Amino acid sequence: MVDIIVSPIGNKADGVIWFCCADHDATLFEKQYPVTDGMTYNSYIIKDKKVAVMDAVDHAVEAKWLDKVKEHLTGSGIESPDYLIVQHLEPDHSASIGEFMTTYPDCLLVCSAKAATMLPHFANGISHERVVEVREGEELDLGSRRLKFMMAPMVHWPEVMVTYDSRSKILFSADAFGTFGSTLPVKIAGGGQLVEDEWRDEARRYFINICGKYGAQVQSLLKKLTTADVEYLCPLHGPVIKLDEFNPVPLYDLWSSYRADEPAKCLLVVGSLHGNTVTAAGRLSEMLKDRGVNSEVLDLSRVHSSEAVSKAFGAGTVVFMSATYDASAVPSVTELLARLKSKNWQARHAAIVENGSWAPVAGKVIADNLAGMKDISVIEPKVTIRTRLDEESESALTTLADEITKNVKTINQ
Repeated sequence: MVDIIVSPIGNKADGVIWFCCADHDATLFEKQYPVTDGMTYNSYIIKDKKVAVMDAVDHAVEAKWLDKVKEHLTGSGIESPDYLIVQHLEPDHSASIGEFMTTYPDCLLVCSAKAATMLPHFANGISHERVVEVREGEELDLGSRRLKFMMAPMVHWPEVMVTYDSRSKILFSADAFGTFGSTLPVKIAGGGQLVEDEWRDEARRYFINICGKYGAQVQSLLKKLTTADVEYLCPLHGPVIKLDEFNPVPLYDLWSSYRADEPAKCLLVVGSLHGNTVTAAGRLSEMLKDRGVNSEVLDLSRVHSSEAVSKAFGAGTVVFMSATYDASAVPSVTELLARLKSKNWQARHAAIVENGSWAPVAGKVIADNLAGMKDISVIEPKVTIRTRLDEESESALTTLADEITKNVKTINQ
């Protein structure tokens, strides 16, 4: 099922309209990230002396989006938009470009110079004469407002740009500041108020998994934004964010500089075969909570790795706990470690708990993986469990809990 919610942004007379396109049937974004309540694809119309459509949408919502755009333009006495501004060419936004440009043959396509070179790979039949290339700091005059373009390469593709409307104080932010899911954006598009606690988890999971590798590039974009007076963030996925309700920029500053937003939290990620390692994780979590440490157990057999990656970025300390499997760690643990490395996870404290009935080697596998990451401090001791907790391994867990607690208290000082 597809819903299109058409909603003005800010003052209704200001002429900026949000098309929140919700695909409630989507279950996997990019065929890899679970989205239990679907996905949204955002497009915007700016009505001025000239009319600009900001970005296209995914094929799943294309037909209804085109109908709604036509209905809105016709109802406003507009025969055709003057511009389609393409900030990002990834197929979840470019799939409908070709049909849009065919529907409106007098419309020009505005994009970055890099996007112009890539455009033929994503849309057919758009002549060079219909493409307007823009560069850093250039502006597009719509009448009562000028749209300013800022290049944002590798946030998270090389052709990306963002667009600032100084009249409405809107930053059209491409994939930046987006989220997974459809329930929350539909609620906001329908007139609800955005609350940080409702937004945060899926925003972090989206950012870390989609853009986490490109922290330096996100930092560069955040520096550019300091020169703009922004009241609204309008991403390509998720809800529009009104900054006087809450400001997410400090969180993105943390995430993109690889700092934890919950530095005093200890996350226990567990790969277990028969449940004994999960039992040990529960025991360690109890010990930590008894010592005043905020801890969470994440059983990797029950959560997707994208959630584990997000939570590992959020926490200041991560305990990797794994049974031994095929002379290695449990596959879910090795997959998580590989994903963390690919997203540049760094500047964290880690601890290791391994399990093995006769030849435990998971701890060495985990340690070797952590050694390949930047600025990871491993808290001793490494704990070895022989199938089930016994007096010796319980004592070692107690020592580890003490050391983690000391470390967390140091972080809090």
